[in-house]
Amino acid sequence: MGTIGLSRTNRLFWLGRYLERVYTTLKATRIMFDAETDGAEADYKDYCRRMGIACHYENTAAFIRSYYFNAENADSVAASLAHAYDNAIVLRETLSSDTLAYVQMAVTAMELAAKSSGPAVELQWVLDDIMAFRGSCEENIEEEINRNIIKSGASLERVDIFLRLGYLQEQCLKEVRHLASRLKKAQLAVNENNMQFLLNSLAGSPENLPPAPVLTAAVEGLLVNI
Repeated sequence: MGTIGLSRTNRLFWLGRYLERVYTTLKATRIMFDAETDGAEADYKDYCRRMGIACHYENTAAFIRSYYFNAENADSVAASLAHAYDNAIVLRETLSSDTLAYVQMAVTAMELAAKSSGPAVELQWVLDDIMAFRGSCEENIEEEINRNIIKSGASLERVDIFLRLGYLQEQCLKEVRHLASRLKKAQLAVNENNMQFLLNSLAGSPENLPPAPVLTAAVEGLLVNI
């Protein structure tokens, strides 16, 4: 860890987490977004409960407007994207200007979406820019360990959200295995007890699967120094 510095490690890791949070939550809430577009209601209260965020929204339209676009809402997609951008700016020499540009374009697309009466296209641009960021990391970040730290942050966030939202057990297990591999390549200190607990739990029978809060607590306690 000392070879690249704890501060940079944290920023790389959280850059990956925040971008994945934007990407995965936009995709996970697409059904609710489509319902709101059609003037229907969706079960955003259950989503908030599962994600462990405050539910202070009057209806689906208010949820989409605030949860997607209100950067003052700490739980929002816009806030996560802003945090990702803040980390990316500090890391610009590590990322390269080309890679940083995709985060900037995602921010711009989100701003355009917030002003649009029908933001589906602009939101797709956000997703596309994050995917392009991932590809650019492979091409333009020279040190493999830096790429793997970003991937580790993204993978941990994906596991956390999948568990919270009740994705298929085998899908969660696959993501935890990916996470274990990436953490090793990133040379990050891992709580091995937590990792083994997750692997064993998800590889076991559905009847014995611990509740989501227990599993997500293990995920959040996986890393020793971050």
